[in-house]
Amino acid sequence: MRHPTLTLIATCAFLGALAIAVPALAGTGTSPTAHQARARTCTAVIVISHHHRVRACLIRGPRGFTGFTGPRGATGKTGPTGKTGKTGPAGKNGTNGTNGTNGTNGTNGTARAYALVQPTSPFAASLIGASNITSVSEPSAGVYCIAPAAGITPAAGIAAVSPEVSYSSSEAPGVIAVNAQHKHCPTTPLEVDTYTPETTTLATGYAFTIVIP
Repeated sequence: MRHPTLTLIATCAFLGALAIAVPALAGTGTSPTAHQARARTCTAVIVISHHHRVRACLIRGPRGFTGFTGPRGATGKTGPTGKTGKTGPAGKNGTNGTNGTNGTNGTNGTARAYALVQPTSPFAASLIGASNITSVSEPSAGVYCIAPAAGITPAAGIAAVSPEVSYSSSEAPGVIAVNAQHKHCPTTPLEVDTYTPETTTLATGYAFTIVIP
């Protein structure tokens, strides 16, 4: 069985601008509805069927689905900085804090006795600028027995000593230490021992100051 051949020919002029009116629906004697008015206007094309040129109407089909969202565009340039706003009013001053209470002052420090001890020979020493210290002796090299004035009793042999260089024999400081138990000075309450630096060897010739609080 031979099938009829249908050939569709459309030119740019026909597709772009040509429209024809479709005959009204049969049996209607009144004005067409809005739906009918839209349906009666279409794009016309020339169709060749059985060697005859027939003008046909192309009806617009339903709307297709919305396509996928395209890629995001590049970020635009940053706009200019806006003008600086006006300075706000100054805040109110806070209230002053209360003054702290005065603490109790400590008692003034006192030195009941003090002196500078100068070695004068391998077994002798003298006092310089002494106050309430009556005597000093050196029974052996680097051992000094110190006697304070009457009424000055060091608590547990406590005293403060420091090296003194100008009255030292070599004008160099020695290592000065208080011997609280005064093992080498049984007849005096204070003993000071002097050592050669960086050794444990008792040595004479190192001057020192002593203070009894």
